[in-house]
Amino acid sequence: MFTICFVTLLLAGSAVSQDSYNRRPDRRKIDRDPSVIFNQGSVHACESSSCYPATGNLLIGREDDLWASSTCDSVKLYHGIENIVSRIGKKKGVRKWWQSENGKENVTIRLDLQEEFHFTHLIITFKTFRPAAMLIERSHDFGRSWKVYQYFAYDCEESFPGIPRGPRQKITDVVCETQYSGVEPSTEGEVIFRVLPPNIPIDDPYSSDVQNLLKMTNLRINFTKLHTLGDNLLDSRGEIKEKYYYAIYEMVIRGSCSCYGHASRCVAAAGSETRPDMVHGSCLCTHNTKGSNCEQCEDLYNDLEWKPAIGRQTNACKKCNCNGHASKCHFDHAVFEATGRVSGGVCEMCEHNTYGRNCELCKPFFYQDPTRDIRDPNICQACDCDPIGSLDEGICDSRTDSLSGLVAGRCHCKKM
Repeated sequence: MFTICFVTLLLAGSAVSQDSYNRRPDRRKIDRDPSVIFNQGSVHACESSSCYPATGNLLIGREDDLWASSTCDSVKLYHGIENIVSRIGKKKGVRKWWQSENGKENVTIRLDLQEEFHFTHLIITFKTFRPAAMLIERSHDFGRSWKVYQYFAYDCEESFPGIPRGPRQKITDVVCETQYSGVEPSTEGEVIFRVLPPNIPIDDPYSSDVQNLLKMTNLRINFTKLHTLGDNLLDSRGEIKEKYYYAIYEMVIRGSCSCYGHASRCVAAAGSETRPDMVHGSCLCTHNTKGSNCEQCEDLYNDLEWKPAIGRQTNACKKCNCNGHASKCHFDHAVFEATGRVSGGVCEMCEHNTYGRNCELCKPFFYQDPTRDIRDPNICQACDCDPIGSLDEGICDSRTDSLSGLVAGRCHCKKM
């Protein structure tokens, strides 16, 4: 059935609503940028400290990754969800918006990202009343699991029974706020959510609590109740709600690519489209790290366990000592402890007939040439022992060791 989309609601109190809107806090102060938190206000080059990419609107360039469960399908005007994406330099005077179907209360807006990002805050500017109830959820495993960030309601007890009232006392608190759910203003009212509230001190920016809040691959905003101005109390017929709907002028999902302090810039993934002002998700890693989020050490740099960079501590990945005979190693906790927490790297796939944690030994039937440097590709020479006349099928001494009486390359002949 064709759904009639009401373009204008005749509402009382618009002048008061606009005054209320004009008195809202300065939006420029709400961004708690991870680079400021983690660097404590200082900015340094990646070579000598942690570094962080700039934040921006994650929606820009991702209109195809934005989805709404309900959209007004009018033959006169199109109110698609992509209309809410704000762009720098957007033509003034032409204002578009997204609009849901009339009378539909349970509506979802969802953003699906291709990489992990750090999410700092959300701003939604409504064309109509703000929802009487809504909640914000996030996933950091590409939609396999979801957790609630916060609930918003005009009446928290009625809409979300059992959820404690805000404000948050700890960053991990999940509460219900009433601040952004009032009837006024009737237009251009905002809902603002900060992942890390500025009034709560953060001692360790890389604690699991902080990281689990910041990192995000998907964001879901669920509207669950419309403001109906009491019409439903006077008349309970379903068509009464048909006068009401959700409509959004603009949404900003602010964040940055997630690089754990190991990159100051991000680029588009291979084969991805790029647009001006777009926040890309592939980190240009430093500190010998790799991965879309610099979440791993490079193949030959696992002598110490991977760590995020914090402040002036780069926590750069350390190169394994494989003596030039391997291009890959892994970190081993047991080895790290056995060396007095100095070195935990174990070389993999040693070449040039070498083996050992550091590719420092020659394989059986080879010996270490004492005239060559241990990094020489020809350090291990084949034993020249007759397998018939030698013990152990021709194995020779693998190295020279005066204490053990070994002489590199010496055969052990059978006694006749």
